[in-house]
Amino acid sequence: MFDRVFLKKLLGLTGITIAVYLILRYLLPLVIPFIFSIILSRWLYPFVKKISSKLRLPYKFVVIITVFIICVLIFTALGSLCVLLLEQVKQLAANMPFIKAEASEGIQRICRCCDKWLGIDGGKAYDMFLMGTDYIGTNWNEKILPFITKEAWNICRYFISAIVVFLFFLVGTWLMMEEYSELRSEAKKSGILMKFMPVFAELQSILGGYFKTQGAIIFMISVICSSCFFVLHNPYALLIGFVIAVLDAFPIIGSGSILIPWAAVYIFQGRLKEAVMVMIMYLLCLCVREISEPRLMGQQTGLRPIYMFVSFYIGIRLFGIAGVILGPVGFVAVKTIYSMAFCNEEKNFSTTN
Repeated sequence: MFDRVFLKKLLGLTGITIAVYLILRYLLPLVIPFIFSIILSRWLYPFVKKISSKLRLPYKFVVIITVFIICVLIFTALGSLCVLLLEQVKQLAANMPFIKAEASEGIQRICRCCDKWLGIDGGKAYDMFLMGTDYIGTNWNEKILPFITKEAWNICRYFISAIVVFLFFLVGTWLMMEEYSELRSEAKKSGILMKFMPVFAELQSILGGYFKTQGAIIFMISVICSSCFFVLHNPYALLIGFVIAVLDAFPIIGSGSILIPWAAVYIFQGRLKEAVMVMIMYLLCLCVREISEPRLMGQQTGLRPIYMFVSFYIGIRLFGIAGVILGPVGFVAVKTIYSMAFCNEEKNFSTTN
């Protein structure tokens, strides 16, 4: 009896996992803007209905105004952030000759330290570095430049695709909001949709909490890094702080992949105060993530960080960079469907007996 029940659960879990994978791989890209439209419509409907009844305005008119305000807010926020980051990128490009000179001097200083530590003739380490740069230069036109061009074109395609998806999301939200009551009534009459409503509700609750957690931590780390780089009189403090905060959200990369080598370079250059400041910055980022993430993740999602970490890894291996989001989505979907299918069955069985 035990073996039969266990086999049934194992086969059920395998079937659910395969079904969720196929949906995420092939169906989700086709409906992703409308899923976000459904989520936003559910959040906005009570507010829009309340405003419409209080001000005695036509419901559809309030919907149009609300969607328009959302568009303005999103484009204003993204535009402001892009302008700030582009200003720092332009400043970085303008100072590139000075940065190259500083980098060259720093590399020579590091190479001299390597010569001293390894006990080799002065200049050998720098000669090896120059040989490496010559190799890169000879392969630039043949391999590196075509690769960069191809990736830049892919990034442009993804950017255009994201704009198209965003427009469909806005229009979909508008149309769903206009007929929200009718669509909700149709959904309640549909047996298939009602079966999956608990899954959608669980996904919305857990993933919403997960992204709130990550957003709060990214904001805190961005403030810490930008503030520390302002103290170090770095003219690109905002840009660097934002990049480090985003990279810190990735489990494998983390802020240490940038800050630890940065501190090491300062040590090689003999700038111990700056190195200590960068290491303090790294420890602050580490403390924020290690202390805040388990607490916020538990409060917002009820899931342990290790589950999200494993889902990150599996998602990245299956879907690439999109797996950072699709991994947790798939994990929550499999967990919820399995619980509905088998835990409820066990409860019913025990109640009957």
